[in-house]
Amino acid sequence: MTTVLNSLRNRFLLSLCTVLCLALLALVLIARYQIMPILLEDEEAFASAELDRTERALGSELNHMRRLVEDWAYWDDTYDFVSGVKPEYVDSNLYEDTLLTLDLQLMFFLNDSYEPYWVVGFDEEGEFTSCPGLQPPCDWAAPAVQFLRERIDGGLEEVTHTWLLSLPQLAMGALSPIYQNREESPSAGWLAMVRPLSEPWIEQLRDTTGIDLALDTVIAGSVPSEQLERVSPTHMAASRSVAAVPASRAVRIDALLPRQRYQASLETFRFALYWTGGVLIVTLLLVLWLLERMVLLPLRQFSHYTQRLHQEAIPPPMPTRLVTRRDEIGTLAREFRNLLKHQQQQSEQLLELTLHDPLTGVANRRLFDERFAEVLRRPGQHHRTAAMMIDIDHFKLYNDHYGHQAGDACLIALAQCMEQQLGKHGFLVARTGGEEFSVLLPDTSLEAALTHARELLQAVNELALPHEYSPTSSSVTVSIGVAAYRADLATPGDIMRAADQAMYQAKSGGRNRVEGYCISDRLSTIDR
Repeated sequence: MTTVLNSLRNRFLLSLCTVLCLALLALVLIARYQIMPILLEDEEAFASAELDRTERALGSELNHMRRLVEDWAYWDDTYDFVSGVKPEYVDSNLYEDTLLTLDLQLMFFLNDSYEPYWVVGFDEEGEFTSCPGLQPPCDWAAPAVQFLRERIDGGLEEVTHTWLLSLPQLAMGALSPIYQNREESPSAGWLAMVRPLSEPWIEQLRDTTGIDLALDTVIAGSVPSEQLERVSPTHMAASRSVAAVPASRAVRIDALLPRQRYQASLETFRFALYWTGGVLIVTLLLVLWLLERMVLLPLRQFSHYTQRLHQEAIPPPMPTRLVTRRDEIGTLAREFRNLLKHQQQQSEQLLELTLHDPLTGVANRRLFDERFAEVLRRPGQHHRTAAMMIDIDHFKLYNDHYGHQAGDACLIALAQCMEQQLGKHGFLVARTGGEEFSVLLPDTSLEAALTHARELLQAVNELALPHEYSPTSSSVTVSIGVAAYRADLATPGDIMRAADQAMYQAKSGGRNRVEGYCISDRLSTIDR
């Protein structure tokens, strides 16, 4: 038994079976005392939220009425019309299509004495009427006008007001004082608008909210403010009373709501109860298999690869099965490969920086010395190895006259010229001093090296870089010393000292020339 429990897979299976039995028992108890009450409470919250959404939709329509009445009431033409200045306002604005477009039943204007100034709207028969005051045929609007006048007379604040109206029919009303838009002035009266909450309008509200609802008027306090009745396993009826005008009446919202959430939650819970045991068993087997295939196996492969990196001189390629994975292990493998590649690139760049001159881009003394030593170690080839020592004539005068930036540009130009002239033959050009360059010429005799040096000298002269203060020439020139391997010049240091001696010979001979090393050369230091 102890051996069996040492296996992680077996311990996991035993634990899962125990949890399965406890879970089934817990699910039965939770279903009875927790889940069902929560589902019913959630259903009540859903019904309340749907009624809230319906009430917000009504509030949105009231806000639209507010903006509409203010647009008209704060219009200078409306102010002038109520003040008796603009009689053409009626023909220009108060016609049948205006009310149809605005979906209004009634608009009326009160002057500053709160007397009806103009009434326009549709009567009980649906006929359009437009009259000054309440004279026939606009006397049908007298109850609405009287109702709003009473509210104004009761000390209504001079701001925009909106209401749900329950008498004589279900409607929305908006009332706003009339002001001039561009200047401060006393109110010229009031503008009222009434929009009926007709069946087409309610149908549009149903489409907007997606709720099967109805609106009706009731006596305030005659029914509970909010009710919920489960009329069938699939539907419930929710209702809410909303304050309206007059205060003795209220608007009742009735909504028939589906119980899909409750039924779906109940069915889901039952499914979970019936199938949890089987799912847990299948999950156990699947998890064990996936753990082996997706985690443990690739981790072993990755670990083996990292061990090979330490053991092998040349880094082995990352296993394809790791790199092509699209999960986190694949990402880790690719990132590790990219990091390794970046490290190699950084090492190469660092090596490049340590082996090349940062200004001219040609090799530096370190690389030159390493290559020179390698060439002389090659069997049978070191007997045909030559080297050049190149120095720019009067370079200090060039820097003093043209400046160090121009001096740097001159060095770059000459380095490029040397690379173009000698690099094509496989020769290594290096900057080994401030204005000194060295060239390694493998598999080259002294005579061939002198020929290449003369060709380089001619190429430098053809550059014609101006050097106004040079005593030698009006352009930049170089002096070149050449030496080759022989019995008494068997090391890189010997050959380079010989080339340096030959270069001094060229300088002492007038500069802008090439000299080969002779064993009898004995020179002293001269000004470069």
